[in-house]
Amino acid sequence: MYDLIVIGDDLSSHVSAAYASQNGLQTLLIAESGMGGLQLIGDFVFNIDCTPLSGLGPDQPGLSILTELGIAIPETHPTSINPAFQVILPDHRIDFYNDLGALKSELAREFPHWETDISAFYNVAADTSSIFQEWVTEHPQIQPQTLKEYFSYLKIFPFIFRYKFGAANFDKILSQDESLEKVWEAQQALLSINNDDLFSFASAFQYSAPLRGVSYFPQGKQFLFNALVEKLESNKGLSLNNHQILSLTRNKTIDLEIKAPDNATSKVSGLNLIVSTKSDKLSMIRGSHKHINFSDWLRPAKIAYYPFTIFMGIAEKCLPEQMSRHIAVVTDVTKDIYDNNLIILETSLPDKDKSLAHAKASLTATVYLPDIEANWTIAALKHEATSILERLEGVLPFLKENIELCNIDQSIDISLEYRKVLSPKYKVRNAFFTSFAAKSNKTRFDNVFLTGASLLSDAGFDAEIISGKNAVLQVMKKRK
Repeated sequence: MYDLIVIGDDLSSHVSAAYASQNGLQTLLIAESGMGGLQLIGDFVFNIDCTPLSGLGPDQPGLSILTELGIAIPETHPTSINPAFQVILPDHRIDFYNDLGALKSELAREFPHWETDISAFYNVAADTSSIFQEWVTEHPQIQPQTLKEYFSYLKIFPFIFRYKFGAANFDKILSQDESLEKVWEAQQALLSINNDDLFSFASAFQYSAPLRGVSYFPQGKQFLFNALVEKLESNKGLSLNNHQILSLTRNKTIDLEIKAPDNATSKVSGLNLIVSTKSDKLSMIRGSHKHINFSDWLRPAKIAYYPFTIFMGIAEKCLPEQMSRHIAVVTDVTKDIYDNNLIILETSLPDKDKSLAHAKASLTATVYLPDIEANWTIAALKHEATSILERLEGVLPFLKENIELCNIDQSIDISLEYRKVLSPKYKVRNAFFTSFAAKSNKTRFDNVFLTGASLLSDAGFDAEIISGKNAVLQVMKKRK
């Protein structure tokens, strides 16, 4: 009998399992697909998730939780790359530096008419980001839970009002310049999992991501997946990959029937269950009686767009100099950002062991497609892949003749299979009183809890790590 069973393939589920085992809970992690954050195709290694890793710099929420688990970031893995990312428009290229002065100067160089307004916005955004980070550190559920926490919220309300006022003024500036507006929309598309709230209080946290630090690991999130599984197993926990869940029964205990890769079946039981919001096993828990949670009704997190990625192995010589690891490409400043108008590029680190003429690189190109069945047929995805390559010609004119690997069918398979790991774009209603987009880890069942970035969409990538810990704290609170 396990104290806790965790079901999920995403990073948040792995955090829950590692954190639970670290705190003395006998824990079983079931990752049905067995997928992490890395994909090997031919001789090229790819990160499968284009979301930049934030929150892992000094005093950041994600790093503090990893430190609590005893997981150290190797010195060879930079915790603050510079520039953090780039935004490329038809007539502009902006490097987002990790120094506030350099970042403001870069934007002023590209948009000199708005220098004063850009500087004023970033000044208030940087201050607001610090306030929000302090709030998340002290209130990891983000949404106030008690009367005392609501009183604490009232103390930061003046900062919320100040940012809202500054953001409203800056929004007027954006409405006067289509290119500048697309720069801000591209940032949100790159950094946030909430796709339609440019200027919530928490948006300052996202726009300040370059200043907080964006990390880049050669193995992407795989480093974190590996470290978390190792931590789980070092604390006598068990991780099962590629095990299919045949049945799930919830009573006083959680009873599962599972099938191993060799088709052998077995039964496991646990006192508590944490399940990822990305897992299709949520439907097993609800059964035929779909309970409407009141907080879900007020603030539902609805998937708006899923990522579709093409994986390419290329000759490094076709890439421009000083190309950032993450790039948001907007091809038409007059169109909606999600109307075939945004491509997120991620490149591997330069191959310093070979001359430029012989160096190879991994390149992913990601677009976000509406969660509509017609967009996800094989024929539609092949058409989308062709469109991506055509649109990239304006940014990487020598790309096509330097592609050494590009299997569209395999790219389609990976994008469909990894849905339980990748972060889609959500449409989230903010709470009426606080304006936070945060939901509880609790369910109506006293021994079932949720984890997943969608619960804390205000926190962006950091939510993957924070929500994993939050779910375990609910289990530990119940056990007291």
